[in-house]
Amino acid sequence: MLNKHAIWLPGQGSQRVGMGKALSGRYAVVTEALTEANEALGMRLDNLMYEGPMAELTQTGNAQPAILALGVAMYRVYSQEWGYTPEIAAGHSLGEITALTCAGAVTFPDALRLVRCRGELMQRAAAAGSGAMAAVNGPSSDVVAKVCMDINAECADGSCIVVISNINSEQQTVISGHKKAVIEASKRLSANGAIVIPLQVSAPFHSPLMAPAAVQFAEVLNGISFGELAFPVVSSLTGLPYKNTAEIPELLARGLTDPVNWLSVLAYQKSIGVAVAVELGPGSVLKRLAQREELRVLSFDDTEDEAQLADVSKPSEAYSIELLNRCLAIATCVRNRNWNASQYEQGVASPYRGVLQMIETLQETGGQVEEAHVRQALAMLESVFVTKGASAQEQERRLAKLRAEFGLSSLPVVSLGNRPYAGSLL
Repeated sequence: MLNKHAIWLPGQGSQRVGMGKALSGRYAVVTEALTEANEALGMRLDNLMYEGPMAELTQTGNAQPAILALGVAMYRVYSQEWGYTPEIAAGHSLGEITALTCAGAVTFPDALRLVRCRGELMQRAAAAGSGAMAAVNGPSSDVVAKVCMDINAECADGSCIVVISNINSEQQTVISGHKKAVIEASKRLSANGAIVIPLQVSAPFHSPLMAPAAVQFAEVLNGISFGELAFPVVSSLTGLPYKNTAEIPELLARGLTDPVNWLSVLAYQKSIGVAVAVELGPGSVLKRLAQREELRVLSFDDTEDEAQLADVSKPSEAYSIELLNRCLAIATCVRNRNWNASQYEQGVASPYRGVLQMIETLQETGGQVEEAHVRQALAMLESVFVTKGASAQEQERRLAKLRAEFGLSSLPVVSLGNRPYAGSLL
């Protein structure tokens, strides 16, 4: 099983023709979820997702419910078929509503209708054609913000506003605003070495120019009943978990005008010790954004990643008493470089006895070896490594041999850092 990890849900732009088609053939829960989506929206959303045309799928009013529907369908496979539960969830822009849906704060039908309305409001804003957006690669967000502020200051009548709309990573920022202001900012940034890519949108999303749409969206949100969260959801505006359901309408409405700060989401995730994420939705855009981060990201829509997620979701079938006994044998074989009797008792002898007693109890009762038992044995082993002073290379070599001996693609991750073992993890 994956241990402490997050789930990430992508935003608009990740849609593609064929999304979800292969999955619906392999997982009944995907077909059921998309059938629910068809009924909630009164249209064959699944056919549009499977067959296109791309021009129709890309329309904001269609793309947003399609992305949310596939994200929820994948979450059902992740949670119901594979048995995973996230430590936290986060979504990029639209994906935040998908995350809240997965956490139970909003029902699936309500979420579909909500994002359909959100998409239509944004589509109307796009029809005005007065705005633009561009991705800026290279300079920090502070540098980009300074350029935007300079341009806004030069235009006293407010007719050429440009702001940061997305902080996607240390290397990528997105700007949004009046078309002429975005063009001017792009010129200045390019002249200073930035790689600027105009985005194929005609509305200034996540900017103050979306205020009329945000007001209308707030009225729609006030008609939704939000439930309690089954797990924390991190806001992409604040970079912090929602404190309560009362915050949801305000933050989602602000999401049309305020910038998405994905970097703050990653910072919060790291601060609580979550170094793994599973991306649920079409494509792997969030995985790519995290390439330079010290994070491991598995994307459901990547064939190899999906296979890995499915493969490690039920590892207990391969666990045995022999695996636990082998952990004891390894602990015995590790050379001791620590002659402090108190540390040895706490970090080696005590946890060793705990695992030995656990094995004896399993043998006496005929109990099945579960992941929790293996976690305790591995915690004992790591405590022994730390206390006896084993090198990182020796630890990895012994664990790799353990995986190979029992035909395991992975082992549950148990990290004690430099702390001694503190007792049973059961």
